Amino acid sequence: MHYFLYSTILLTLLLVLMPILLWKYFSTAKYKGTISQRFGFDLPKFNNSRPRIWLHAVSVGETLGAKGVVEKLSLQFPDHDIVLSTVTKTGQQVAKDKLKGLAATFYLPVDLPFIVNKVVEKIEPEFFIVMETELWPNLFKAMEKNSIPVITINGRLSPGSFKNYSRFSFFMKKYLQPVKLFAMQSALDAQRMEKIGGDGKKIINTGNLKYDQAVKTASQEEMALLAKKLPHPKSPVWIAASTHPGEEETVLAVFGRLQKLLPNIKLILVPRHPERGDKIADMIKSHGWDYSKITDIHKSQQQYEWFQAVLLVDQVGWLTRLYGYAQVAFIGGTLIPHGGQNLLEAAAWSIPPVFGPSRYNFQEASQQILDAGGGVMIEDGDTLYNAVAELLQSEQKCKDMGNNAQMVVAANTGALDRTMSAIIKTIKRDSP
Repeated sequence: MHYFLYSTILLTLLLVLMPILLWKYFSTAKYKGTISQRFGFDLPKFNNSRPRIWLHAVSVGETLGAKGVVEKLSLQFPDHDIVLSTVTKTGQQVAKDKLKGLAATFYLPVDLPFIVNKVVEKIEPEFFIVMETELWPNLFKAMEKNSIPVITINGRLSPGSFKNYSRFSFFMKKYLQPVKLFAMQSALDAQRMEKIGGDGKKIINTGNLKYDQAVKTASQEEMALLAKKLPHPKSPVWIAASTHPGEEETVLAVFGRLQKLLPNIKLILVPRHPERGDKIADMIKSHGWDYSKITDIHKSQQQYEWFQAVLLVDQVGWLTRLYGYAQVAFIGGTLIPHGGQNLLEAAAWSIPPVFGPSRYNFQEASQQILDAGGGVMIEDGDTLYNAVAELLQSEQKCKDMGNNAQMVVAANTGALDRTMSAIIKTIKRDSP
């Protein structure tokens, strides 16, 4: 009855929203070419002579977080093919560019029984691993029906998700039953998972995989390739990372004020969704600044000279390298009620992260960095200006704060090994 009700609601929403979804599919680049796989068609061809591990990651952040997991799984299960699904197109792109060892990538199917049953039968994974907390009742049920262990790793529950799931805890207990392991990011996440219906015997705190991923900064080879195209500027550089609508306006206003204080300052602006690049370019032009796009630099056969005020990063895969060019970072998703993007990568580069009050996606990590004197929390454009201006004018303070942030990252690594140990133990116990 629970599953029937859930499927009916989902199907109704899908039918009601179909005109909007079709319009987005035909009018928006990030949706084109994705619909057939979402309905279980045009899946990759699999090597049926090899068993498979199915790993799922929602978008860019989760996919990058899965990099170490893919590497460890490849070593632990060399006779298996690892296939990865994502929800977003940018997640697919990052998987193909950054994750070595994948046999195939595809889009997660819509969570309706007649779709997910077909996909599970096609893929036939030995086990199914979900990054963070993607809870799909019909997909989980299809896995259980086929005796395929479901494992959730790097799990977290934001305050909003916890509140919403808590309202349906009676249903959630049934939906979560197929999950054999909940490897959560923190003790708080573990408590929340149990409160919404997860079996306490299956819930453990393994830590945040993003600490382990953050310490793997860009290689010397990657930085050398970047330097050939984009020499390191001699002027101060401020990077605004993973920004969202409403934040770019604030960042650009603050940058204008900083130019009066530091005339040679450069801004690297990295929107969370690169398809917004043209709209942000118009914002930059409205201020009268020269700018360049990373896509143009990447295509160019010549070395680029740093004379423009702003570098607009309108392509995924560059952020971890470009941190190496900056002294201070603003972390997006924190001046709007989004919960914040990953601040650990900046910290791993010994760059002090400056972030707004909305930080529940990285609550524990951000608090540790604040407690260690490794970052600054701001409230608005004025306090953002004050924080960035002070750090860029005080080289020693900026360096000390960055080192404090980096030590927090180094002290919290080890989640990958703990997670892999839990995965292997679960598979040995629950595999048919």
